Amino acid sequence: MPLVFLLSFLAVFALTPFLIKKLKNMRFVSKDENKYGKPEIPKYGGITIVLGFTLATLLSLQLSSQLVPAELMIAAVCTITIISFLGFVDDVLKLRDIYRVVLPAFAALPLMAVKAGHAAMYIPLVGNVNFDLGVIILPFLGPVSANLYILLLIPIGVVACSNLVNLLAGFNGLEAGVGAIVCGALLAAALLLPTTPGTITASFILLAMLGACIAFLLFNWFPAKIFPGNLATYALGATIVAAVVTGNMERVGVIALTPQIIEFFMKARTLFQAENFGDVKNGKLHYAKPVSSLTHLLMRLFQPTEQQLVAMLLAIQAIFGIIAISSLYW
Repeated sequence: MPLVFLLSFLAVFALTPFLIKKLKNMRFVSKDENKYGKPEIPKYGGITIVLGFTLATLLSLQLSSQLVPAELMIAAVCTITIISFLGFVDDVLKLRDIYRVVLPAFAALPLMAVKAGHAAMYIPLVGNVNFDLGVIILPFLGPVSANLYILLLIPIGVVACSNLVNLLAGFNGLEAGVGAIVCGALLAAALLLPTTPGTITASFILLAMLGACIAFLLFNWFPAKIFPGNLATYALGATIVAAVVTGNMERVGVIALTPQIIEFFMKARTLFQAENFGDVKNGKLHYAKPVSSLTHLLMRLFQPTEQQLVAMLLAIQAIFGIIAISSLYW
């Protein structure tokens, strides 16, 4: 396991400086909205995150072929790779919101094809629910497996998570920091759960992404030398879904993503038109308009610097990560 983390970390650490230089030369840059003068910073840094993650997960198959189910691991990697490509397309083409909802569902197909996850789960206030309705007979189609977990919940999860992580973003170190904290929390939960092929697969997936996020954070922390882009946030969301589904950790995943869920409902009031940014005055972030984001709320309450704002958001994320781990004992 440590080798998986190490390879992912080293790949991102070694390749990111090269990518920064290349993106600058090709003018693939974006303005840093939270700094005076709005300097231009290279974007699309998520390329190295996905590459480091992919190399590390495939290595895990070679080194631990007796422990890691190849079918599950390859399906998870395919889902994350497909959605990363869609995130890159979104970065370049600036897709309409409808495509951001529809297209990620196709990335769920590899996990659906291998029937990842467990159809039976515990829902608070409801109890144990089995989403596998068995085989039903449809006109012209004949017998069809009606496993709603595979047919509905997995694609909904991929769409939801890829967009949730993307909602609370836009500040130096925030996306990679959130990715590291959530992956760390889910990894701890997977290691605490009984050892199964699913939890082993989830552990390797999370270790690889954890290493990639920590290495990228060294270049993305304030003042950022590179931005991750939608490519990275989509990949993080898909990694969370893949780990939650294969490891049967749905409740843990939902709790760990509580800040993003809160952000979703706050943004929904503006039909997702609100931006996370504020006004920069004397190095501090101010916001005087109606609050439509957790970032706006923190700006209103504390008028923080960008570093302080990110530290607050990561602290909130860590708190819910701890709560998510403790939910295993409820």
